[in-house]
Amino acid sequence: MVKLSTASASTMNNEFEGASASNGEDYDMTRNFVTRLNSMVDSCTPQQDLYKRCIYKVPNLLRNVKPEAYTPKLISIGPLHHGDAKLEIMKREKLICFRKFKGNRMSDERIMDLVNIIRNNEKNIRQNYSKNFNEIGSWEFIEMILLDAVFIIEFIKEPIDFEDGPYKNLEPWMMSDIEEDLKLLENQLPFFIIEEIYDEVNRARQELPSIPFLRLATFHFGKYAFPEVVNTDPKVEGSKHFTDLLRNLMLDGVIVRSFTFHTIKLKYSAVMLRKAGVRFRVAKEKCLLNIRFEKGVLEIPRLKVDYSFERFIRNIMALEQCYKPFEAYICNYIKFMDNLISGAEDVDLLIGKGIILHWPGDDAALSNMINKLNENIGDTSTCYNDICRKMNVHYENRWNRMKANLSLVYFPNVWRGTATVAAAILLVLTLIQTITSVKSVF
Repeated sequence: MVKLSTASASTMNNEFEGASASNGEDYDMTRNFVTRLNSMVDSCTPQQDLYKRCIYKVPNLLRNVKPEAYTPKLISIGPLHHGDAKLEIMKREKLICFRKFKGNRMSDERIMDLVNIIRNNEKNIRQNYSKNFNEIGSWEFIEMILLDAVFIIEFIKEPIDFEDGPYKNLEPWMMSDIEEDLKLLENQLPFFIIEEIYDEVNRARQELPSIPFLRLATFHFGKYAFPEVVNTDPKVEGSKHFTDLLRNLMLDGVIVRSFTFHTIKLKYSAVMLRKAGVRFRVAKEKCLLNIRFEKGVLEIPRLKVDYSFERFIRNIMALEQCYKPFEAYICNYIKFMDNLISGAEDVDLLIGKGIILHWPGDDAALSNMINKLNENIGDTSTCYNDICRKMNVHYENRWNRMKANLSLVYFPNVWRGTATVAAAILLVLTLIQTITSVKSVF
């Protein structure tokens, strides 16, 4: 019995020692895993504060539809396209512009003041972007911001003078490309740093009183696409960069609408709605977004479409998708127009009513472009539900379609209408004559 007990105890000890060794190995493996995970976490640079982000890399879902719409053609502004070899030609022009800027009462000491402004704000500037730029060192970042900010200030401040101005080395076509590149979402500097540099330059040059930078920028872009009167709307005053400013200018005077997550889609195109008696009219509104539908009349402000429209509007829509997804006025407007336009005949109808002013002139191309703008745009919220619902109900009323058919087929103009009435009278007279003849026989 003693031997048996001793053997049992020995076996139990061996099992315990084996279990301890196994547990020790498991512990070490787990500890190594946690240590490696901690190392990975520690090496990961924290993302910028979400609430400070306002300049975004366009999501691939949108970019892949038309990459060139979001990519600068000539000039890189800010870090997102910094170092792109295709845009390096403008680095020399930025330096030439800086030399002229420096020669206008800007000593080295004053340039140092500008550098210190950027140094003190570097963290805040970086946090305005949706991605980190650790590969861009601090001094390189400061140089980039300084050259870009000075170029922007001089570009929108000075009149275009190809003889004496800061851009005399630029071809006229380059001016247009720069203008368009400054509107791109990925090609922005935060306004707050440009404003600080602009104000410091004006103090150094003793240019007082000076026009506030935001008003200068509003006038520069507003004179092309928007009313020249500079508005003090809080939305405009709170603009974060040029793309945001342009969106806010588009919203100037907008009818405040409630946004909802339950989307009611417009089911019928312009041509179909016309067959249900809907009349189309140009709204006397300065805000493009103020669409109304009352008593069978659809009022839409005039939409001017030129060669730069698609690129411009795609960037505004990308900003809304990233920055204002629950106040996406422009995206909602494009969705409405996409549903209203299904083919060239719809475009032709809207052009005929003066609602669309289409400079390139190809109706089918415009229809295709409007439809493509809406591709991969998310349905986060909508603000035209009430209008779409009323228009759907109007079309689905059979009596509206019957009246419209009568009007379009038999009374499209005064001549056709007169002929129709005359034919009806003749038919009635013939019927009366026939009845009279029959009565005389009997």
